[in-house]
Amino acid sequence: MKILPFGIAPLRPSIRFMLIRTCPWLLLFFGFIAGTVLVHPLLIIASWLVLLGFLYHVFLLCAELYVISPEMFMVSTGILNKTVTWLEPLQIKAFNVHQSKLMQYLNIAHVTVVSDDDINIKFTLKGVDHPAMTAALGFTMELIKTRHEYLKRLIDMAEKATANQK
Repeated sequence: MKILPFGIAPLRPSIRFMLIRTCPWLLLFFGFIAGTVLVHPLLIIASWLVLLGFLYHVFLLCAELYVISPEMFMVSTGILNKTVTWLEPLQIKAFNVHQSKLMQYLNIAHVTVVSDDDINIKFTLKGVDHPAMTAALGFTMELIKTRHEYLKRLIDMAEKATANQK
């Protein structure tokens, strides 16, 4: 994971997660190819349809982008029907991390971000690399704490300046 200037951390679903999600399509493809040779030559049409399904799922997973920064959490999904959902960090109520046994072994996780009750936005970062996600969130939290301390000092200086004028 590369953290860009200004604390922007782009994340994508892990390659390991893509392999888990697309492996059934590849198995179906090779099964239909074997069926073409052993059963009937017209099964090649079904194998091409399965291959198109495989490619669609690969491109769909490659099109997902998650951006974590001190200003916003953003999820961009979809190929043709692009959907962008974003949320400010101050509006986040909870993070829920889900890992199955296989995901724990592969060190990937689904992270669900839940907003305050007023906004009611909920999105899931699917199959992100767990160490990369932890590093991105840690870096973002450090930047938010630094900004908070800086703004606190500015407010204190402004209060002292107004107190001296009175």
